[in-house]
Amino acid sequence: MNTFLPLENIEKMGRKELEDFYEIWLTTSETWPQDPERTQRKCLWRAERELTQDVEIDEAFFQNLPRLWVKVADLNDTAALEKIQKELGTHFSEVAVKGEFFPADKPKVACEDKNTDLRS
Repeated sequence: MNTFLPLENIEKMGRKELEDFYEIWLTTSETWPQDPERTQRKCLWRAERELTQDVEIDEAFFQNLPRLWVKVADLNDTAALEKIQKELGTHFSEVAVKGEFFPADKPKVACEDKNTDLRS
């Protein structure tokens, strides 16, 4: 699920609202309901998730969690991205939401994988 939101509105979100999103992505193109093209997106932040031992969850589960998208003018503007990271980092620490900025890409699970059906 995709949600597009202006950057300034993220800074007004509380912990409960932020916990609904697994990742926050930057994009230069607002494409909905499909994800923007790879060349027009960059993962800004990924939440830390605690997994319990009582249920088995694979990477396919995380690929289907809601993402928050923020439209920016240029993904290569290092100064602007650092400013966004600093402002959001301060906000996230105030609302006690843990995660990682500019995380490494996670491998995609192939659609043929038998474990990608998330229905109960």
